[in-house]
Amino acid sequence: MKIGITGNKSKPHVREAIHRFMNYAGKQGISLIVDEALIEFLGVDSKQVSLPLQSLGQESDLLVAFGGDGTLLTTASRVASSGVPILGVNLGGLGFLAEVPLQEMEETINDLCVGDYAVLERMMLMIQLQSKQKNNQPIVYALNDVVIDKGISPRLISVDIRVDDIYLNTYRCDGIIVATPTGSTAYSLSAGGPLLMPTMKAMLVTPICPHSLTVRPIVFSDESHLQVRLVRCDHPAQINIDGKNLFIMHPDETLRIAKAPHTIHWVATKKRDFFTLLRSKLNWGTDLLSLQKPKTLSGC
Repeated sequence: MKIGITGNKSKPHVREAIHRFMNYAGKQGISLIVDEALIEFLGVDSKQVSLPLQSLGQESDLLVAFGGDGTLLTTASRVASSGVPILGVNLGGLGFLAEVPLQEMEETINDLCVGDYAVLERMMLMIQLQSKQKNNQPIVYALNDVVIDKGISPRLISVDIRVDDIYLNTYRCDGIIVATPTGSTAYSLSAGGPLLMPTMKAMLVTPICPHSLTVRPIVFSDESHLQVRLVRCDHPAQINIDGKNLFIMHPDETLRIAKAPHTIHWVATKKRDFFTLLRSKLNWGTDLLSLQKPKTLSGC
């Protein structure tokens, strides 16, 4: 087995975690290919095989990313088309995507060696900003979501959405989130959107602070094509894809969103399922009141 390794250099203890993984994996006879951007940072032997991240997916049987959910999103966007399965080791906070904690790393390597894991497919979004006045922006891909928001302006924006060329609604709001099922546990959840099973094939539209009590999130088939435009706006909006600000959108432009032609292949350990993850990350079933320490009155 050949395993590619990438990671977020800004995460605490990432150097020690990667060295620990490499040492144990090497003892199990696993061939390792390291993201060349990490070679100097890790201080590994010059004989260590390394490749650019974009090429790791094509040369590896499996790719391990060390960091948080943001690291996984960045990795997925750059290697998804290769079809390589991705496993995340969590060095961040919440860790909805990077599910393997450090204390389970060696056990997980053993599972990888004997094939005791599952590979799940997760859909991605394909996004392009089109303009009649200038060249279209390049197509980009999102694993979590694309967000159209008002940016630094204090004023609301009006967003017109059409689905398969059929008018849906004009939203007066701070912004709109178009999320995948994977992204339903991210920004969309904070904005009041529903949770979707991550292996579903669907697109979720969640308005951000809409100026209407009747506006609610809505779920579409993965075969739908969305067209998003600004209307009645005298200022541009910004477009953020998987948490990164990529474009400025003007009223004469159209943002087209559809299912990507490729999927992400996700390595899932058999130690936890989606519902276990929800309970642990969102504290479902926990009596929070019982965890609070009783207050002590002074003088008593």
